[in-house]
Amino acid sequence: MKPSLSRRLWIRAAVKIREQYQSQATGFPNVNSPPVDQWTRVMRLSRLLIKAQQRHCPVAFQRCLEQYKHSVSRMIHDLTTCHSELTTIKRPTVIPSLRELVDELCSLPDEFDETRIDWSEQEIVVRTPPVILREVNLGEFEIRLRWSELGDPQPYQVISLSQTGTDDVHHPHVQGETLCEGEGKLPITQALTECRLGDFFLLVQQVLQTYNPGSAYVPLDRWWNTTCADCGDSVDHDESGPCSNCEHRICEYCRRSCTACGDHLCASCADTCAECDGTFCRSCLSDETCSHCLEESMENEYALSESTSPDAPPAAATPSETSEAAQTPPAPVQPVCLGQTDLPA
Repeated sequence: MKPSLSRRLWIRAAVKIREQYQSQATGFPNVNSPPVDQWTRVMRLSRLLIKAQQRHCPVAFQRCLEQYKHSVSRMIHDLTTCHSELTTIKRPTVIPSLRELVDELCSLPDEFDETRIDWSEQEIVVRTPPVILREVNLGEFEIRLRWSELGDPQPYQVISLSQTGTDDVHHPHVQGETLCEGEGKLPITQALTECRLGDFFLLVQQVLQTYNPGSAYVPLDRWWNTTCADCGDSVDHDESGPCSNCEHRICEYCRRSCTACGDHLCASCADTCAECDGTFCRSCLSDETCSHCLEESMENEYALSESTSPDAPPAAATPSETSEAAQTPPAPVQPVCLGQTDLPA
């Protein structure tokens, strides 16, 4: 791309960004929503904790308890962050000039290997170098600043390009596409408020290159390993799989399979048929009985009711009875003559 054309693109983007700063200066500030997703996770773990207790599964109970305590701590942290955002809402006091914004945007290629504009999403996108924390290579990330959301508590997303983690955690401090900013929250917010876009991207990249085990969604010492929810052993992630019901990871030795549908189950979610003692998930059981045993029971009941029914047809003659009937000569038949009387001898 020619430098002149590149600058024209940055100018177009700068015009859109300045319009957003102008609307924020005259409009109402955006207020972030409370951590509903984290609350949902806490309530789900609370239900699993009660279930493990009722089923007398100590290993599953301990595993749920650890996750429950961690999720409650995360929820407290997120609520504290939400409160901090509410108390620090500020409208931009100075609307940046177009030249200042263009200079900020044109400086990005000097700091990052890849920068681009996503016009459909209204985003300025930069790509970080590989993030390596304690010898764990997490790969590259994209930082995507959406200018249509400038003024929101967190108008950007952090997206993993390598997907090295599990589920929705691909960085110890990123859940989904949301960065836990920690101590970087205030300087990141100030950089956006003061229109220092270059500083904003560098600050976010700095947070990605920092590791705090106390606030990690997944600690680095368990990045490639996982703990079996049944036996508690630490196993390689590839040697374990999620329970189809509760999604807790279980090792190959503890994993059970539903005889009917084949779903993988942990000890807490596996049930036993009261008739055949087979392993089933709850959705494949009815009154603690599998469908095969239910059908067999119904057939037996039907056969019993048919044999004792008063309207049942007479039993067929046995082969011996048929043979005896065939060997017995028929009784002689006397003719009946009408109009005749017996005469005395």
